[in-house]
Amino acid sequence: MVDRWLKWENGKEWGRIRCPLLNDEYVMTYYPKSALCYYLYTAPFVRSGNVCYYRYNHNEGFWDDRLYCVGEYIEDIPQRIFIE
Repeated sequence: MVDRWLKWENGKEWGRIRCPLLNDEYVMTYYPKSALCYYLYTAPFVRSGNVCYYRYNHNEGFWDDRLYCVGEYIEDIPQRIFIE
């Protein structure tokens, strides 16, 4: 399911939590350094050549089951959390 784990360049580590969308694996989560911790984002990961992540609604206590893909994985390109 995950080909490779990456890190957010502009994210602050929040901690590991269970992500049922990734086979109940405990994954590192991040939040943007410049924003409140309303949403947590899984560490970005490579799946089928794309950089993807899942989002957790910290205040409501549930995972958004949408898979977010930010584009094609290119080695040595830093990944930045995108705020919608």
